[in-house]
Amino acid sequence: MAATCSSVATAFDVLHDQEMQPLPLPLPSNLRPTLLEPRPFRPFKSSEEYLYAMKEDLAEWMTALYGLDIQADTFLQVLETGVLLCRHANNVRKMALEYQQSGSNGLTYPVPDREVTYRTDVVPCTFQARDNVSNFISWCRSLGIYECLLFETDDLVLRKNEKSFILCLLEVARRGSKVGMLAPLLVQMEEEIDREIAKIGRAHV
Repeated sequence: MAATCSSVATAFDVLHDQEMQPLPLPLPSNLRPTLLEPRPFRPFKSSEEYLYAMKEDLAEWMTALYGLDIQADTFLQVLETGVLLCRHANNVRKMALEYQQSGSNGLTYPVPDREVTYRTDVVPCTFQARDNVSNFISWCRSLGIYECLLFETDDLVLRKNEKSFILCLLEVARRGSKVGMLAPLLVQMEEEIDREIAKIGRAHV
């Protein structure tokens, strides 16, 4: 289920109780990565540690998807030109269209009617880079992501609100996972929890 304004990225709380295994999600050959490995359990003593853990998760996910060397410490720096974000947006759209064309049911969000246009030859903090990021945000909006889960260009480019950007990217990852893209470990755990809850519910029917 896509996140709402009142329920955003809560699965990390479960790490205090148990560790979930990642789930195999099918991908086309051009996007098929090695499945993410679960990291050792560790409690988070502050919101800063929690935010850093999310960056670690997303950096590992992007590395697996696109064969890049992205670390938590360089995560925002790699994405601030908007190039990789727009590239990922177009891959999500492509897979969502293929999902629809295959006759599969259950897609609960709109598929953007056009690809994101962006420039690849951009320098961080320039107008062109900011335009790329802005185009990605507009694409997220056309994907049906709630306004409260979107971010502003300066949240990424000027690091004004890293958390806002990260939560938006997690929501994009959730939607990609619905059509077969590999999800970050956090989203995999959320999906495992949803399945366990559904299983318990069926057992009591």
